[in-house]
Amino acid sequence: MLLAVITAALAINSEPSAQATVPETQMPNQALAPASPKQLQVEKFTLSNGLQVWVHYEPTSTIARTDLIIKVGSRNETQAISGISHLLEHMTFTGTEQWDEEQVVNKIDQLGGRWNAYTNKNITNYYATVPAQELETALEWLSQVVFHTTLPADKLDREREIVFQEKGGRYDWVWSQVERFGLDYDLTTKLRKQAFTDSSFHLPVIGRDTALDRITRADLSNYYQQHYLPNNAVLLVVGNTPPEQVITAAQQFFGDLVPRDLPPRPETPQARSPETSQPIIVRGADRSEQVRIKLLAPTVAWGQPDQWVLSVAAAALDKQLQDELRLKRGLVYSARASTRSYRDFGYFEISTRVKRQNTDEALMAIRETLAAWQQGQISPTDVEEAKQALIGKWLLSMDSTENRAYWFASWVDVSEPDEPIPYYPEEIERVTVADVRQVSQAYLQLNQFYTGMHQPIVTITSAVKGGIILLCLVSAGALGVYGWRKYAQR
Repeated sequence: MLLAVITAALAINSEPSAQATVPETQMPNQALAPASPKQLQVEKFTLSNGLQVWVHYEPTSTIARTDLIIKVGSRNETQAISGISHLLEHMTFTGTEQWDEEQVVNKIDQLGGRWNAYTNKNITNYYATVPAQELETALEWLSQVVFHTTLPADKLDREREIVFQEKGGRYDWVWSQVERFGLDYDLTTKLRKQAFTDSSFHLPVIGRDTALDRITRADLSNYYQQHYLPNNAVLLVVGNTPPEQVITAAQQFFGDLVPRDLPPRPETPQARSPETSQPIIVRGADRSEQVRIKLLAPTVAWGQPDQWVLSVAAAALDKQLQDELRLKRGLVYSARASTRSYRDFGYFEISTRVKRQNTDEALMAIRETLAAWQQGQISPTDVEEAKQALIGKWLLSMDSTENRAYWFASWVDVSEPDEPIPYYPEEIERVTVADVRQVSQAYLQLNQFYTGMHQPIVTITSAVKGGIILLCLVSAGALGVYGWRKYAQR
């Protein structure tokens, strides 16, 4: 039982996304090297019912990628319906006004296409990739799945159990008891709860056991009616169909949808200042006996000017920490700095794993590096190298129609209808050393960081060893009893 619980704990993904368990067939992507802003332009239109249509025209592409993105995720939930966004995503595929479940599944498959959906904290994205000439088929399919689903009541329990399989089982009661005794395992969530006020942001995308068990078909229908609206959605099309033809097709399949008033936006978590420099300790199960160290500081929302500077700062600090902690001191295998931004807030984090005996030295080295940054010791060379590395990685990530669609989709929750999507290389190239020093002073002061450590008291290895020892003791005891009985019968 102990080993099963440990394994389940390690299987849970604390990052904010969940994906429907539906099949995907493989199909090659059409490459396009995005060498200039013009090649990554998105034209934005809005239908009369409020549906936004974003079109990225690629004349040489042989595929069409279509995304229908609803602006709803776990941040729109409450404790009572935690996980309903993701469960609803599952249910939309189980039948529509026009097709039964098998027809929904086969519609794109029979074209050799690829389809799926995912839910995160802010959006639910349904997508299909098909041969370019089948764009209208993909749009019809998205229209049926997203806006004409019937949410069959007889499929709810099955999909609920599939979600529990994704969760790794019903273990929330275990985690609540574990947390009560200070044996929590999710260091990132623990730090975020300390750094930001209580809000729906802290709810897991995949949901809580109690809430998932209680969600009814009526709950799903009410939630669907509130959020699955044309004026709460963006249709993204990437492929070789000219924008005017995309608009005509979008009007055909989505133009008759009726808009309604939208529910209020989720509450924005408010940043809190650390009251102590002492680390927050969690001691739950982990794969190894290494101690995980994480530092987290609140920053800015996605789309703010400092977002780009923080990206460069993270890349430069990442390299500096790697050089100091791994190459010079040999304390860790890797050390990472990164920044994460949402529509209305963000945070910066530093993380590493160390042997238990190296914990204090590694943490001191991280703090010394941050202190040096506060004194302006930020190398112009490091900043330039960080910029070039970021731009290079981004260009490599834009090597397919589908990857470019994923990039555009990431802007849905933060970009206004009349606002162009920034060209990443240009934004990064603008960042200067002075900018990095400024954001370091503004957001990366030592007293702005929450510090946490995961010091596991049990690991898979120790649990297995303990189980073997226990088995040996039981076996020895059984043999002893058997021998004693044989002796007594003489």
